[in-house]
Amino acid sequence: MNLQFCSLPKESKMQTIHGFIVALHIITGALSLLLFWVPSLTKKGGKAHKQFGSYYINAMLFTSISGVVSSTIVLFIPLVIYPTMPEHFESVAYFTAYLRGQYIFLLMLSLLVWNNVRHSVAVLKVKNNLDQLRTIEYLWLPALLFTVASIALYQGVTYGITLTCIFAPIALLNAISIVRYVYQKDIVAGSWVTEHIGHIIGSGIGAYTAFFAFGGRALFEGSPTLQIVSWVLPALIGVPFSIWLNCKYKPKSQVPKTPISRVTKS
Repeated sequence: MNLQFCSLPKESKMQTIHGFIVALHIITGALSLLLFWVPSLTKKGGKAHKQFGSYYINAMLFTSISGVVSSTIVLFIPLVIYPTMPEHFESVAYFTAYLRGQYIFLLMLSLLVWNNVRHSVAVLKVKNNLDQLRTIEYLWLPALLFTVASIALYQGVTYGITLTCIFAPIALLNAISIVRYVYQKDIVAGSWVTEHIGHIIGSGIGAYTAFFAFGGRALFEGSPTLQIVSWVLPALIGVPFSIWLNCKYKPKSQVPKTPISRVTKS
């Protein structure tokens, strides 16, 4: 079947809008990848950490939200954004399924990064007053991540998509961990620092994974093994780094737990 949609003005306009969003996504994403290391490696609470941390958070928020928008557009109108089907696809239905499989994964990664960045900022802001986070306005995002990750995991298992099978469970656990943190009864004073660290590193892992899964795929074209290694490498580096930082800044064991109810009454 020959797909000729490019001549329609409305569809051409949507392609232009999508392309513009993707271009901004790539630019801010590349900037975020560079900015990530400055607050990660500088003294926590120092001037450079706060300044470049703010730059990173703003850049990554824009990157993740633009990723959500661009992915959603393709999921709803895949053949408008990609009107020409490559010859190696057997049918339009298969091509459409392929596009949706790719972009449900990108949507999941974008939501994962957005969740991590937003949560890392929120925990520092509210500290032990977690009631401020027990709202629909805050919890809708981890709930959405959980839903999208569940759909992605189903597709990954059904169609044997290795990358999705690896990262969909991570996204599910991430959404659950945010909700569990918000609804814990007692909180160790200062534990919001390690919560901040874990989720800000998690945002970096998600960003680098997205880069290697999409933007950097051409680097290892023709070598599936190297592609898979590049996909999991951010997690292999980021997780131990996060554990090391959490151990370094973990609150002292003698610090008593603060009941949440006592905080909200004061």
